[in-house]
Amino acid sequence: MIKRIITVLVFINVVFGTYAQSADIVFIDGWVDLKTGGEIMEAFEGDILRTGDSVITGDDSYAELSQKNLSTIKVQPNSVFTITEKEGDGGKETVLSTTVGSVSYKFGKLFGKEPKIATPSTIAGVRGTEFTVYAAEDGSSLVAVTSGLVTVSSQGKSVDLTADEGVEVKAGEAPGEKFTLKGRELDFSSWNNEKYNVLVSNPVAGLKKLDKQLDQFLADIKDYSATLKEMKAQKDEFIAEWNKLKDSGDKDKAAAYFDKNLKPLDLKLGPLYLNVRYYSLSALSFRRYILGKLYVDLKGRYFAEPGNPVYTDFLSAYKRILGKFERTVVPYLNGNDI
Repeated sequence: MIKRIITVLVFINVVFGTYAQSADIVFIDGWVDLKTGGEIMEAFEGDILRTGDSVITGDDSYAELSQKNLSTIKVQPNSVFTITEKEGDGGKETVLSTTVGSVSYKFGKLFGKEPKIATPSTIAGVRGTEFTVYAAEDGSSLVAVTSGLVTVSSQGKSVDLTADEGVEVKAGEAPGEKFTLKGRELDFSSWNNEKYNVLVSNPVAGLKKLDKQLDQFLADIKDYSATLKEMKAQKDEFIAEWNKLKDSGDKDKAAAYFDKNLKPLDLKLGPLYLNVRYYSLSALSFRRYILGKLYVDLKGRYFAEPGNPVYTDFLSAYKRILGKFERTVVPYLNGNDI
């Protein structure tokens, strides 16, 4: 269904206020899928997206979403849009994620904590009301601003964009030079096709770049899961001591121990679970829509030449990446995810 898959993990921080963790589908053109609770079904106008749900468009389909604050989200053809959550410095954050394709945002009046917007690989911060995020299959991204201020960051470098400005970020690189949008028509399909053609012209080299992007997700999973493991071990120790206090009959001392040790530790464990889950699902989307698409395409291209060195080298590298994915990510997924 999806002909062109995208890869950019752009975090866009819209500093205006809280986002409801749901969105209504108010308009559909063509066949659009809704993925919810592990099931994929046809989407209809009036359906509601909640945390964990995705809208998937095809070659000739389009969906428009609305939120109660009068914000609109336009999911263009060949795109995957998901509402997710992660834990940030200021607590739990809603993440509006574009795994594939292009999505346009126009924000109404927001209150409270700002949402984040993501696409699989570069990080950016956005303060604005109207902008579009494009993501290409080779890991590149492009941000185009209609109004407001957007700060696009990658590899420790940042570029500020105002109205009618844009910037491209190549996979694993710092943002390029910003450009003016006035008098320039952006053709996402042509841009993405050009990127993809370069990718498949040297699939082994292209796969190495994608592998590097996947490693960013895996590094986050390892960091959070290592901390989670340490805290769970500490919790086991606390529980053992707490049980001793309860068995001794000193209920007041046991209650005080619980409040001082177990309760605050549980508050720390929740965010760690959430972030391990978030990055695991992000890695799954990357593997499914980016790496998987490339594999299927190459398999078709070399169907009559399975022994071609280009294909066999690609296949060897691809299997190695899958093995790494299964060891690091799969343990944190459930049946509904896969």
